[in-house]
Amino acid sequence: MLPPFLGALLLLGSAVVIAAALIMALWARHIQRPELRRVALAAGGGMAGIYAFFWILGLLLTPTTVLSPGSELRFCGLDCHLHVSVTGVHPGPELGVTVRFASNAVRAPEWPGKLRFRLRDDEGREFAPLNLPPDAPLAAGAESSFELRFPSEARPAGAVLIVTWDGGLDYLVPGAGNILVQRRRRLALPGETRSGV
Repeated sequence: MLPPFLGALLLLGSAVVIAAALIMALWARHIQRPELRRVALAAGGGMAGIYAFFWILGLLLTPTTVLSPGSELRFCGLDCHLHVSVTGVHPGPELGVTVRFASNAVRAPEWPGKLRFRLRDDEGREFAPLNLPPDAPLAAGAESSFELRFPSEARPAGAVLIVTWDGGLDYLVPGAGNILVQRRRRLALPGETRSGV
């Protein structure tokens, strides 16, 4: 499967080649050169085929995986420095799920606020959090925790947390950077943590 950086490069390269092929085909039509038009359309179609192959292959080859409590998901830009894990579950009027963000970057900050969270219960229902992590940078090498609150009907038994990037263009990226692929990696929730004794 394509790593996120290569997937982004393939998306960008495909867009450039297809756009150039269409411009060339239109120009060839204008100057009445049908053979040049055919070559341009073939090049654009070939590039579209390569892109589609890798996009579909990423979805077909990615199994649904539930990571054990305490495991981390890694999120990548140029490098995979943002790590996300679930550290606690707190019952109450709203279900609290504590998420830990960690960065092992050397210089650049990471952005946990650019992530999207969904709690999926054992009946297949998905719940969006009632609150979101602050859209503030996580300094290189730092870590922080944040409690997501889910509606009261969300039950933690058998539930998993689905974490993806929140960008719409990420659906177009072939490979591991695609949101549909990221949705197949899920974090199991640890046992409930109760405050007070």
